[in-house]
Amino acid sequence: MKKSILLAIFLIASSSFTQNNIDVDTVNVNEKIILEEINPYNPLSKPNTYTNPDNPNYWKNKMPYPGYWQQDVHYIIDAEIVDTLNMIKATQQLIYTNNSPDDLKHVFFHLYANAFEPDSYLDKFRKGNKMLTKYRKDEIKKKNLEILSIKSNEKDLEVEIDNTIMKVYLEKPLKSGETIKFDINFESHFGGNEGEGNVRRRMKTYQDFGNKHYNGVHWYPRISVYDSKFGWTTDQHLGKEFYGNFGCFDVELTFPENYIVEATGYMTNRDQVLPKELMKKLDIKNFANKVYNTPPSTIIRYNPKKKKTWKFHAENVHDFAFTADPSYRIGVAEWNGIKAYSLAQEQHAAKWQNAADYAAEIIKVFSEDFGMYTYHKIIVADARSGMEYPMITLDKGRDPGYRGLLIHEIAHMWFFGQIGNNETYRAALDEGFTQFLSAWGGNVIEGEYMQRDSSYVTDSILDNKNTSLLSRIAWLKRNQTFLNKYYDQHRNQLNELDDNAFYRYIMDASENKTPKLNTHSHDFGGSLAHRGSYTHVYGKTATMLYNLQYVLGDELFLEAMQNYFDTWKMAHPYLNDFRNSIIQFTGVDLNWFFDQWLETNKDLDYAVCKVEKLDNDTVEITISRKGEMEMPIDLTIDSKFGMRYEYHIPNNWFTKETSATVLPKWIGYGNLNKNYTFKTHIPSGVKNVMIDRSGRLADSYMINNNLKGNIDFSLDYGVYKWANLRKYELKARPDMWYNGFDGFKIGTNINGHYLKKHHVFNGNLWLNTGVLRGEELKGNNDNDKISYRLKYSTSLYKYVKNSRARLALTKLDGLNHFSIGYNLKDRTGMNMMDISLNGFERKEASDLNYLLYDHLWIPEKKNTNILMTLSHGYRYLQNNKLSGKGTINLSLKSSSIMSDYDFAQLTLSAVNKSVLGDWKINTRFFVQRGFGSNFPLESMLYAAGANPEELMNNKYTRSVGFVPNSWTNYGNSSGTFHYGGGLNLRGYTGSYMTEEGDINTYKGTSGIAFNTEIDYTEMIPYMEYFGINSYLFMDMGVINENEPQESLVFSSFRMDMGLGFTWELSQLWDHVIDSEPLVLRVDFPLFLNKPASEEGYMKLRCLVGLNRAF
Repeated sequence: MKKSILLAIFLIASSSFTQNNIDVDTVNVNEKIILEEINPYNPLSKPNTYTNPDNPNYWKNKMPYPGYWQQDVHYIIDAEIVDTLNMIKATQQLIYTNNSPDDLKHVFFHLYANAFEPDSYLDKFRKGNKMLTKYRKDEIKKKNLEILSIKSNEKDLEVEIDNTIMKVYLEKPLKSGETIKFDINFESHFGGNEGEGNVRRRMKTYQDFGNKHYNGVHWYPRISVYDSKFGWTTDQHLGKEFYGNFGCFDVELTFPENYIVEATGYMTNRDQVLPKELMKKLDIKNFANKVYNTPPSTIIRYNPKKKKTWKFHAENVHDFAFTADPSYRIGVAEWNGIKAYSLAQEQHAAKWQNAADYAAEIIKVFSEDFGMYTYHKIIVADARSGMEYPMITLDKGRDPGYRGLLIHEIAHMWFFGQIGNNETYRAALDEGFTQFLSAWGGNVIEGEYMQRDSSYVTDSILDNKNTSLLSRIAWLKRNQTFLNKYYDQHRNQLNELDDNAFYRYIMDASENKTPKLNTHSHDFGGSLAHRGSYTHVYGKTATMLYNLQYVLGDELFLEAMQNYFDTWKMAHPYLNDFRNSIIQFTGVDLNWFFDQWLETNKDLDYAVCKVEKLDNDTVEITISRKGEMEMPIDLTIDSKFGMRYEYHIPNNWFTKETSATVLPKWIGYGNLNKNYTFKTHIPSGVKNVMIDRSGRLADSYMINNNLKGNIDFSLDYGVYKWANLRKYELKARPDMWYNGFDGFKIGTNINGHYLKKHHVFNGNLWLNTGVLRGEELKGNNDNDKISYRLKYSTSLYKYVKNSRARLALTKLDGLNHFSIGYNLKDRTGMNMMDISLNGFERKEASDLNYLLYDHLWIPEKKNTNILMTLSHGYRYLQNNKLSGKGTINLSLKSSSIMSDYDFAQLTLSAVNKSVLGDWKINTRFFVQRGFGSNFPLESMLYAAGANPEELMNNKYTRSVGFVPNSWTNYGNSSGTFHYGGGLNLRGYTGSYMTEEGDINTYKGTSGIAFNTEIDYTEMIPYMEYFGINSYLFMDMGVINENEPQESLVFSSFRMDMGLGFTWELSQLWDHVIDSEPLVLRVDFPLFLNKPASEEGYMKLRCLVGLNRAF
């Protein structure tokens, strides 16, 4: 009876007030029940029905487990975007319900935008990574998210702000089951134009053809999550992941009326802000034939005094984002009552025609395979981004290139949007699961391979007067020429599984370099953005899920994933919740699986070890477990008669649904049962044995997975390609070269590798024809008739991590050479030790005919030496102005057994490459001390540049033919050709550098030098886009003038100064080729402090070189 009376009172009063103006402090449980009866669940309009008993998505109506709880929020925000100031002025009401068993004395808010300012934690994190930071104007002023006031019950609350976290002290504890309302006034700034700074931020503004664009994300004070694992989650924002409470958002956004806006939630006043006539004008189909990237039309004229308010209501979400642009044009599609909207800038609309349909198809695939999409719409927006927010994705690119991005960002609606895990703590549950869905969706929608962009541009932009010069240059590099078509024809493509999951994982797992997934999202090597080991949050997690599918079988896996999604939809799971969900649903002990994938960096490696033929068509097959992980094995045997036999080897008591013959289980890990042997009957005998034909087993060394067929042989087209994860690659191509003594060299190159890391082989064999031999050597037939070069290197990670061995054997251009080496790096890759045994010999005097400097090598002498080098790399940042990286090398070189020489060299060098504004400053300090009585000419220290031994490392300088003989003469004045090395006193190249007493000091055993180049290319518009760099240089140093067994005496101090230019020819093309770039250099040493006697200090001198001097 009492309930009926109360109901009648509320029905009468409903005409004078609504749920939104009821004081939450006065609402008790009975009144809430009555309100819910009056307002049945409707997520598309006010009032807030998120907590209704008839909301199938509310956590209380579908608890993941008994005793589970999470907090409820209702945000009511009224915001005006002031486009003249690039800021938001807003008032916010937050109604927060404490469903925890704890009383709360304070609360925390995230102020995400405050990460993007000086002295923030992100700023310190960047400084810790030695990264130069350029802030935008509002970021410098620390105007990002400003809290003007925060009240409850009309009383100001005490706050404590620590960068991106705000602690708010409550007047009295918020008891379990109680609700509190916060009233907040705030201003949020977009930081300034995107191009003004270099800190990657998601809330941003930029201009295109005079139109301002806004991405409004993480723009309001967002209350932190209080959960059963952490209590308050208070991670500082470092530019990556997020975590929020589910609830309701009622948001009104006021813009100048020319803006087209979309956002999270249902647009409750669509008929007013987007009437039918306006929608007809905005229809993306109207612009299908518009020339790409030409100025947009004006549909609504800008008038700052005319405003329009866009109203949105969203339930079952944990965040709210918007995007706005006057040039947005709208596409619409639908699936199962879910609207898919595409918003493309008009200038890009021609290449966004299919975006809405494609988004609808993505929603369909994931809904049918993993669980129905909860919301009424999905937005894909052309917004220079690649991020996800509830119901809206901010994207970039154009069709077909954007398809993979759309799949990935919409996949986030399942793992982030609907399953709201704490991605700041463990990003694997968010990015990794989404990466898995990216591969899944790509496979279903596109097939094995995603349709890709052509590597060349087919549509001309030259006739568009609005096209900038840089765009014209870019077009010329990528237009529809023969070379670009050639590149497009011969490059390869990863399939969807490899592209999204396996490739990045296997490439590192093959050397045991993957991290533990159960790691804080900020703690993957301390890397920023998505570099370093953080990439495995994506790739390793996705690979893990495909391997879980492999273990469970397709059907049980999909059912388990659907159950996980349904159980934790609109809730907050952690990794343990996921693994428990899978284990409990399947009834399978998978702790061994999750332990090794989540808690270790172990890797998988199974091999077909032996196949032995016995009597009566019986074969005995041995499989070996070489890695530390264990897995069940799917095995295929092909017979010589063409029959195929499938086997399954369980690794414990569970056996998945399979039509294969199930063999006895193989229980083994560590050193237990590393080999598995079984017998089977194969009529006609075995043709091949193959492990996992499905391609899902994440074997880190797959070239031993088959008895046969582990090598892929192909022609080498010289185009950079992705590595083949499953086979050793062996490539061959014709190889022609030339030098002035051999003439044209006709031969072949054969190269091979596995993953570009294991058993890397490169071999050349040439027949030296003598055709078009140099003029000076015509008639001289003493050249080598055959040349060869063999190089091999491989990883030794199984013995010593981050180590490699190498071997080289060469008979080329008159030089016999061998080298055996070992290289070891630390885990950071910044510190290295290298040791090698090397040998050089020119057996006959005729071999000197190959040399640019034939008087600087003694024939019939063996030069064998041991070289040991220690290297330390580092980065630096000074006052956020000077940044750069450097390397210090300390090396010891000494003659060894079988050498005809007696010498040793101790060398220290330090090279720094710095950036100061638009200037790039390179410096080099070099010091060498020589010891011994007999130095080989080719290994001595040369004052001007490289010694003859170093010249052998470049195919253009190892022999005559490319550098004119007149450029390599030595005399009293400077010469013409220079190659960097030695003391690098380039202004003295070709000079004997004669001292008193007619002592020539162009070569020696000891010396000290300092070199610097100041590159000012960025100050000259467009120069670098042609591959041209320009710089000022200065070199100074001294070299010894004493004989080897005399006391050390240095020559006169020498210095040169001038300016130079380099031209990297590969920059004329926009694609990566599989060869070393050719860099031409012209230096003008205008000043020498010790010129030849007939020259002045200042003179126009010119020298030509290859590559930068250092």
